[in-house]
Amino acid sequence: MKYKQKLLCSFCCAAILLPASLANAETKMADYENTDTPPTGQYEIVIEQDMSLSTHTIYRPKDISGMRHPILVWGEGSCADAGLMFPEFLSEVASHGVVVIADGPPIRYNREQAAAARPAGSPPPSIGPDGTDLVAAMDWIFAQNAQEGSVFFNNVDTTRVAAMGMSCGGLMSYGASSDPRVTTLGIWNSGLLSPNPEIVSAQHQPLILITGGESDIAYANGKRDFEMIPDHIPMFYGVYPSVGHFGTYSEDNGGEFGRVIVGWLKWQLFDDMGANGKGMFVGDDCGMCIKPDWKIQRKNMY
Repeated sequence: MKYKQKLLCSFCCAAILLPASLANAETKMADYENTDTPPTGQYEIVIEQDMSLSTHTIYRPKDISGMRHPILVWGEGSCADAGLMFPEFLSEVASHGVVVIADGPPIRYNREQAAAARPAGSPPPSIGPDGTDLVAAMDWIFAQNAQEGSVFFNNVDTTRVAAMGMSCGGLMSYGASSDPRVTTLGIWNSGLLSPNPEIVSAQHQPLILITGGESDIAYANGKRDFEMIPDHIPMFYGVYPSVGHFGTYSEDNGGEFGRVIVGWLKWQLFDDMGANGKGMFVGDDCGMCIKPDWKIQRKNMY
């Protein structure tokens, strides 16, 4: 059954320790309505813009009390600075209890408008593997967790942090991967633009790498990354041949990619060892192994 849910929107600023005045910064409504089926998780969600981190968009459970929620810092595609690029996908993640901080303010991304805004003949924006924005998101949420008066005070789990992103955001995730706070990494429709031994050697956490088929501009880069990542790193590599570079993020609840990211985060951030967590990725008859529409490879996954 279809429904409409007006979602809240807020922004927040990176700091080491925030005074109470910033912990209670202004919040604003996001201009977004979900008119599809509700996210599948147990939590009703809000999308926040907190002016103390005005470069990011926050997706989180509406009622955050009662447990310490794990964290996902997410880099959007196309270097877009648009935190509502894939709201269906990130809302699905947040509905399962994850605090998501996405790069970019809460605006929608329009590929045609973005291309038209560039001078004729100019190249797309540079997309180097810089994790600065994801590190800033971690700095901010860690400070909020320690700040009395913040809605996040003692309500996030700073020992369980995923850094992930799509396309340009995947490169941002690589850039943040050397941060010891990152406990799992996700590279979605992305891959290093050229071999980078420094980035490769920095990998220290379980990694999921997902691309579309050969029509995905990142397919070859992702395949090369899987082959280059050292064998001792637990790594799941999935190719979904029926889609190109923009995957299924904009489908209802993020489509197939939404299902996969929730399963990975349930395993990595919630220790779910069942069929909808670890069982999706590990074992000869894992959930992803028996799906004929996926092509998968793995390293050091038991």
